[in-house]
Amino acid sequence: MSWFRGLLGNTANLKGHAEVPNYWKSRSKLKDSDVVVRQVSGDLESFYPVQPDDRKVLEVLMNRTCKSSDISFRLVRAVRLENPDLWERYQNCVARAKRKRGRCAFAGRGAPVTREALEGVHLSDGFPQELDSEVCEAYLWHGTKPHVASRIVRSGFKVNQHSALGKRFGKGGYFSEDAAKADTYAGAGEGIYKDCFAMLLCRVVLGRQLHTNAFRWEDAAQQAGSRYDAILAEPKGSSFREFVALEDAQIYPEFALVYERCPAPELADGPSLARSLSPHVPPYWSNAASGATFFHGTFADSEVESCVQSLMDVTWVNAFTWERRDSSGSILQYDDPHHDMPEGLTVLKVLRLEDSDLWGEYCGARQAIREARGECLASPSAEGAARTSRSDLPLCARARLAAGLNEVYLWHGCSPQVITSIAERGFPVQPGRGGTGRCEGMFGDGYYFVDSASKADEHSEDDKEGYYSGHYAMLLCRVLLGATGVLEGADLHAHEKVGRDREFDSVVGYQEASDGTFREFVVQERTQIYPEYAIIYERMYSDDRIR
Repeated sequence: MSWFRGLLGNTANLKGHAEVPNYWKSRSKLKDSDVVVRQVSGDLESFYPVQPDDRKVLEVLMNRTCKSSDISFRLVRAVRLENPDLWERYQNCVARAKRKRGRCAFAGRGAPVTREALEGVHLSDGFPQELDSEVCEAYLWHGTKPHVASRIVRSGFKVNQHSALGKRFGKGGYFSEDAAKADTYAGAGEGIYKDCFAMLLCRVVLGRQLHTNAFRWEDAAQQAGSRYDAILAEPKGSSFREFVALEDAQIYPEFALVYERCPAPELADGPSLARSLSPHVPPYWSNAASGATFFHGTFADSEVESCVQSLMDVTWVNAFTWERRDSSGSILQYDDPHHDMPEGLTVLKVLRLEDSDLWGEYCGARQAIREARGECLASPSAEGAARTSRSDLPLCARARLAAGLNEVYLWHGCSPQVITSIAERGFPVQPGRGGTGRCEGMFGDGYYFVDSASKADEHSEDDKEGYYSGHYAMLLCRVLLGATGVLEGADLHAHEKVGRDREFDSVVGYQEASDGTFREFVVQERTQIYPEYAIIYERMYSDDRIR
């Protein structure tokens, strides 16, 4: 690339001290090339507003790296930080990384797309210069609030401090190559920046990266220790990647950008790189009205209780399998002598989970299946579509589901205690861990779901004590089935046929009951699941039950 110039060969020679980029405006305040930057740092202006023409170039860069097809960004203000103290700290980090690591290589799928997107980008002052590939240096986005961005550019990142946004892989500075993903962490400003959001374009030394395909690994930073400089997370089933820097000195926040969100028009200079579905939240969520983009919480939804009750009623089957237990915990006898088979379920409470992080990952899985499979038909079985997604489901709820991806609502039986865990963290990274998501079932390893409330109730448990003692729980989840394989009988190796590069995205297996047939739906990737509704309920028994 002709615009690339060597980083060290095109900066001021300051006799071993920090060297400033040749496009810094503050270079003109240096008396000569032998002046140490730190000696004149008090005379250097830290913030330089980016001129309108150059601001437009940065706006194009944001949209080039935006994977969302439903949003674009309009830059309101942009400033470049020229802080010699932070810059010297950053350059010392580069030097240490070279001495300690030698030449490093980008892990996983390779270099961030921001490196490719920078090709042909020119600001009038000469930005950018070549990044140092030896230490895997990259420009990456960090979404935040305007007032937080101001604090960061003045004092730098503090990656070891507790952060609401930095828990999935432990403490660290979290970055994205995708402006749309960074935008999901951005927050609205106040005053003149009301309805505006902030993003930092940072130089980051990734060095040696600890690579993981986990969706969440909260001990990752601790496990990295001194052997790694950063974490690269490429969760299975997700098109988004997370870059986590483990030390403050690895980050130089060069540009602070304040922007507005806009509908995505066709960009004048061509389409963006690798667009995907927008992770923006469903319009009926409480957080959709609030305008928040990073959130986590549960909301009591009394309006949907009658809908859930109706769905429980129509998907109830007066039959049971060997997994149904009697009051003593033993397998229920075929003739049910003590009338331990419930006659139905009564909804007591419905909570809706709204988690921006889990929803963004779910949307990423949607796009990955769409790109890999194209149009997915409903499972070609005798019973057709899942009971929970037929006409019994209200039209407004059915309209939410992507038919072309075989997206359905399904039940998952658990307990009030497990619901609390899933609401906090989502389903576990591996099925069967933490007491959630059965594994090694009749149809191989995976996350198991059903379209019958009575079958889900077989897997439900009550809390033995506490507020929900004697009450049971299940989840109503959105599940992306994609390309589905149908099994007429048990297959303990069914999971070997399921995956992004395999024949199916899910399997549907039949399980014979004493009077009727149940189906189980099994997926391998937790990103194909969004646990939207948590239901607390009680079982209704015959008056003849012997207690």
